[in-house]
Amino acid sequence: MSLNSGDFHYYSIPEGLVEEVTRYEPGGFHPVVIGDIIEGYAGHYRIMHKLGFGTYATVWLAQRIDQSRGFVALKITTSGDQGHREADMLDAAAAAARADSEPSNILTSLDKFQVHGPNGTHAVLVTEVVAPLTSLGFRHQPPRWRKLVAYGLVKALIQLHEAEVVHGDLHLGNVGLAMPQLAEQNPDDVMQDIYHCEITLVLPRNPINQTPSLPPYVLEPCKLGMYYHQIAGSADPQPKLYDFGNARRFGESPSGYNACAIEACPPEVAYARAVDGIFSPPVEPPADIWALGTAIFELLAAFTPFRGLGSVGLPEYMARMAGHVPAQWSAWWETESLSPVCADEWWGENRPYIRRGCANDDDTEAAIRLLKKILLLDPCARPSPEEIIRDPWFQDVV
Repeated sequence: MSLNSGDFHYYSIPEGLVEEVTRYEPGGFHPVVIGDIIEGYAGHYRIMHKLGFGTYATVWLAQRIDQSRGFVALKITTSGDQGHREADMLDAAAAAARADSEPSNILTSLDKFQVHGPNGTHAVLVTEVVAPLTSLGFRHQPPRWRKLVAYGLVKALIQLHEAEVVHGDLHLGNVGLAMPQLAEQNPDDVMQDIYHCEITLVLPRNPINQTPSLPPYVLEPCKLGMYYHQIAGSADPQPKLYDFGNARRFGESPSGYNACAIEACPPEVAYARAVDGIFSPPVEPPADIWALGTAIFELLAAFTPFRGLGSVGLPEYMARMAGHVPAQWSAWWETESLSPVCADEWWGENRPYIRRGCANDDDTEAAIRLLKKILLLDPCARPSPEEIIRDPWFQDVV
């Protein structure tokens, strides 16, 4: 029998701080306790803290049980989730990155295996530890810092598309910053400094529901963003693209609903869903380019260009931003109501916000010119990542 929040004592944590306790059931999350030792193919890992959680996984800070005592991240998916697909996509991207002399801007995979528990069999992905960008207060960072993050995201797409992989859900919530300084820290000091958080007991009201499916408590994630600033200091950011749960090979049809975030949803997908009623359209490389554009916009303006919109309203708002629609949209939209004036007004309204993330007025105009090149409704007209990285806006960080 499935439980709901009213079936538990102490269920008072504000929504969003921990995963949904009711998801600890057969087919759901794997119960994890701090101190658990999990055996993988490349070694044993001791769970030390929580890094985060999502709809289909929990992510844990773990320490290798070897002489290095190095820290890694363990992503444990819900039972039945195709976590091996994410590992395969990361492996493909890593193979392409190895052929490049540049450091990779894609999360580094270190191990992959399965763990068996009371809720089923779960895929486990072991990676380097990265600090989530959204936890780092990027809105308060200087323009050069933001541009370096944008530059790294373009490099990530170059590496990914060279491997013929489409990410399918590129947004700032799926971007982290590498923490190479972590390897230089005393492990004991790390555990003292990562800001321990609150736990809440998982205590069902009815004792019959206290099954092995439930963990004894749920734990808030550690404040890794604060610790990143402590050890990274003034070092340049090294962005890493992660969460490849929606990733696909070029030309591969989605096996289910493509649950990309609104801020990463390209016009061709938004139109297919809202107008054509196709909820899992193919996602091709130009979709990543569009998502890159919205990510750069958010890095500069500190908000997404399509904030507060549902999927139904996206095509209309996108059309007003562009000032026109592609030919295939013309049967749906009265093109006479659109003009370049609409687009000029849209960009004029947003220019002051973009300016906040830029070094000066010239830098702002260069950023807007780049965004206009990227945020095109016609996917065939969007530039490649190789073209984007050569744009004049990036010349001062190359």
